[in-house]
Amino acid sequence: MKKLIITILTVLLFASKTNAQLFVKHEFYPCITTVKGKYYNGTGGGGYWSIAKLDILGRTIENESYRKNRLLARYNYVYNSNNDQLYYIVTFDFNNPYRIDTISNYEYKYQENRIIYQKDTRRNLRDSTVIQLIENKDDTIFVYQHKSYYFRPKTNTIDVFERRYTLKYQNNLLVLSEEFDLNENSKETTHFEYFPNGMLKRRKIEREPEPEFKGYYVGGPGGDDEFYKYKFDKSGRVKTFYRIIGKKKYKIATYEYNKKINCR
Repeated sequence: MKKLIITILTVLLFASKTNAQLFVKHEFYPCITTVKGKYYNGTGGGGYWSIAKLDILGRTIENESYRKNRLLARYNYVYNSNNDQLYYIVTFDFNNPYRIDTISNYEYKYQENRIIYQKDTRRNLRDSTVIQLIENKDDTIFVYQHKSYYFRPKTNTIDVFERRYTLKYQNNLLVLSEEFDLNENSKETTHFEYFPNGMLKRRKIEREPEPEFKGYYVGGPGGDDEFYKYKFDKSGRVKTFYRIIGKKKYKIATYEYNKKINCR
């Protein structure tokens, strides 16, 4: 069973293996030392790029983001023996150059190599998110309870927001995600289609009830119904990633991989 992936909107890098951290896709690139990504706003411009440094297992342990030649931020990542992220640290922030800060701490409970409980505690130690598996139907349908806790210092109270995710798989691929917002009594359903090689081909979102005002996507072109296209290098890694909305195709990102010497 492939590990769970739900942040499809932000997937820019792809690999043949993922770890178990819930609702996050992680990339493993053995024999690769760095991955350089260039990002576009849909018209070819932008000037934003990043450089990810990888460890011997092919996990990202440091990521730097740039605007042209200016370093904007640097993050470092620490994992457990299951390759799940324990925490990440901001070691540079352009807006606060002397900031060194641990953003999130993760803890997990496992059952048969699957995460059944994940807690993410924020840096203030009062805000947290807990995701817990509450139902598993034949390893094809998973139901998760998602609770977010926000501390309000002025009133010394904690607000709780609850959601429920139902994930459906077919041929080991996520084909349907249903998100129920128990506070708002609303549902968002996302459908996924794939190419024969398992790469994401289409993602379509449906909302109930329909929002009164149509939202918009920030950070680049986006829509509730998107198609995807890729160009690959000789090793089968994604070289260029496109997003197709309506009849328009947008270049979103390009990638370069630096391989270790004498590594098979």
